[in-house]
Amino acid sequence: MQELDRRKFLGKAGTIAAGLGALYIAATIPGCGSNASDTCPVDEGPEAAPEEVPAPVQTTPAAGLVVVKGTDPAAMLRKGLEAWGGLAALDLAGKKVLIKVNAAFARPPEDATTTNPELLAETISQLLAAGASRVTVFDHILQDLVDQTLEANGIGPAARAAGAELAVYAVRKPGSARVVQIPGATALPSAGILDEIFAADVIVNMPKVKHHSGAGLSMAMKNFIGTTQTMGNFHNVDLHKAIAEINTVIKPALVISDATNILLDHGPGGPGMVADPGQVIIGTDPVAIDSYCCGLFGTAPAQINYLVYGEQLGVGTTDFASLGMTEVSA
Repeated sequence: MQELDRRKFLGKAGTIAAGLGALYIAATIPGCGSNASDTCPVDEGPEAAPEEVPAPVQTTPAAGLVVVKGTDPAAMLRKGLEAWGGLAALDLAGKKVLIKVNAAFARPPEDATTTNPELLAETISQLLAAGASRVTVFDHILQDLVDQTLEANGIGPAARAAGAELAVYAVRKPGSARVVQIPGATALPSAGILDEIFAADVIVNMPKVKHHSGAGLSMAMKNFIGTTQTMGNFHNVDLHKAIAEINTVIKPALVISDATNILLDHGPGGPGMVADPGQVIIGTDPVAIDSYCCGLFGTAPAQINYLVYGEQLGVGTTDFASLGMTEVSA
């Protein structure tokens, strides 16, 4: 992996972000953009015949949570994976890994709106070292100017320097998708899931933990809205139930939640008040990890309905302590 100069890297990201402030796209659905009154375009969705629930599925059983605290994202990731037991359990040799990041906004890492690029770069490096044949950094974002957005938030340079491919789609130019039936769903009986999900052998969910004006909080479960071609459709139904339902058909092998810093208000796009918990949370149960992260905001899991629904649908448990927790420092 090409070493990243942290200060130079973050400085470049901040400079680019400042120049892109006027290029933000207003969203059209409450909670899509920076403010609750913003909206984002709704498309009609793919017309292909529905398919069965896609692979890949979870490759390891639900395990305990690892909470790592520190100030160096790369060191935190290494220490956290070591405490979690390493990547050997994922059997990555020769496999194609997809990392679902949050890359939606053209803001620098200190604004806490997107996945930390240093954390991402180290994750890519660790996955490749564990034998992955290819790592793809993936998202469907609320911007038209994809390249500029990825430069501004640092995700583009970080992914390329670490040896990953990029598959990030613009809101008005989503990639091709397959319509998938969601068994038993009432809010989202089917969804157009982007092709990259089907092409991956292993999915790593790497969300940014932050406030969200529509969903309350944006964390691991909500991050999977960005796996679909028709993100706007979630806001035309019961948003929380739809979030839970999409998580019944797309299951990560690993969740790495970025709470190195968190956006406390005016999410998801900011700018807003930022706190610095200095934490990365690692595990396999997105409901449990999200429930833990609620505490960083002084919020109970029961206040976030998609967590309640997720537990009811068997996605995971809100009783994160029951899984066992390991806390380490880096």
